[in-house]
Amino acid sequence: MGTATTRDGIFLSAYVEYYKVINAANDAIANLTDNPNITPELRERMIGEARFLRGFSYFMLWQLYGGVIILDKPTQPTDTYLPRNTADQVRDFVIEDFKDAIERLPLEYGDSENGRITKGAAVAMLGRTYLYDQRWGDATVELHKLMEEPYKYDLVEDYAKLFDWKYERNTEYIYALSFIAQIGYGTAYDSWYGNRSSFINGESYSLGSHIPFETSTYADGSPIDLSTRPKRSDYQDEVTFGNDLIQWYDDVINSPKGLDKRISVNMILPSATYYGKDSKYFKVYWPYEAHVNDDPQALGVTFNDFATYSWRKFVCVGDEGYWAYQGPTDIPLIRFADVLLMYAEAKNEELAAPDDDIYDAVNRVRKRAGLNELSGLDKTAMRKAIRMERFHEFPGEGHLFFDVRRWRTAHTNDPVFGLNHDVYQFTGEKLFTRSFPEKFYLWPIPEAERDLNPKLDQNEGW
Repeated sequence: MGTATTRDGIFLSAYVEYYKVINAANDAIANLTDNPNITPELRERMIGEARFLRGFSYFMLWQLYGGVIILDKPTQPTDTYLPRNTADQVRDFVIEDFKDAIERLPLEYGDSENGRITKGAAVAMLGRTYLYDQRWGDATVELHKLMEEPYKYDLVEDYAKLFDWKYERNTEYIYALSFIAQIGYGTAYDSWYGNRSSFINGESYSLGSHIPFETSTYADGSPIDLSTRPKRSDYQDEVTFGNDLIQWYDDVINSPKGLDKRISVNMILPSATYYGKDSKYFKVYWPYEAHVNDDPQALGVTFNDFATYSWRKFVCVGDEGYWAYQGPTDIPLIRFADVLLMYAEAKNEELAAPDDDIYDAVNRVRKRAGLNELSGLDKTAMRKAIRMERFHEFPGEGHLFFDVRRWRTAHTNDPVFGLNHDVYQFTGEKLFTRSFPEKFYLWPIPEAERDLNPKLDQNEGW
């Protein structure tokens, strides 16, 4: 771990794909502006959509790479060798795009236009930009707008329904990537996150971390007593150890003290079942080989020799008919729960001590998870509580990677918010050691791009 180079494909693909969106947005803006062949109302809306998409793409580039080349109009052959703009210039450009989009976009659409970008999405992204830039007051103002009229966003009562394609039209999604189960229009999440016992024989490319489970609490705030988890060293054989281990997990998950509801929605925990292919239930046992013929049958993953946490979030169930890499589930990029927690975070940083508005925002999210309300925290304790709430609310949704980078905790060995520590299996045994050098706070400018443009300087440390 920590061995990435400037020629790794992930750095190039993200860079290129976001610039594709930027170039398309610039073409749209140029061709829509003053175009007499379209109604003024439609022209305004479409320019607003283009400005939002351009702003969103530059927001991502700003977060990943820092300073990048700003293109605000269709590129010409003479635009080949351009230097990078500064990170501050990119941030300011993002803010102006979102502000412009807010003025042009509608509050909502009719049912036939579901999935289009709304004014609320632009407000949320402007607030997120201010938050990431530590402009606490500005972030608080923008995010609070979404908590009152004319906006009608609210938390969905059942957290699990947020990640079920049958309930994707809801009050919590502010902006989501829309997918349907048709070739060319589906999502790959079902394949990346899915297990081998799913209808499409998922590939388990992405697996959950041990940390969300191990840091989950009961309703009263008490932690899971990990010291009581069976240890392999206390057993002579793997099967007996595995049986006791799975029973321990079952006792924790079903404790009358009430474990945080989100953890069983986000992951298929040890001892839990998953409704998969052939209309059958599969169960997480240990070791896998000892239970392949059990009823329920052992849940299969790509690497059955390791005791890993499989995702439940975004993974379809049963024999729903679709194809690999063509899943039907929408992927939320902005949820109202995120707005509440971003608002609480910004206001907590702005004030000397938490006020009622901060508690109200955080406790709304906690209440849905079946947890007691927070009270009596100072600023530092509330900061940690908000961060923990984000950690348990958004795993697998792409936020936490950016959170630990903007909090500047990724390079530490903090057991929750750091990325320099050991990663463990659900047996409690070490899987590997993760490393996050400080240079990783910014991705490198892809070397393939620097080969083509000698004016592109490289980020520090790369």
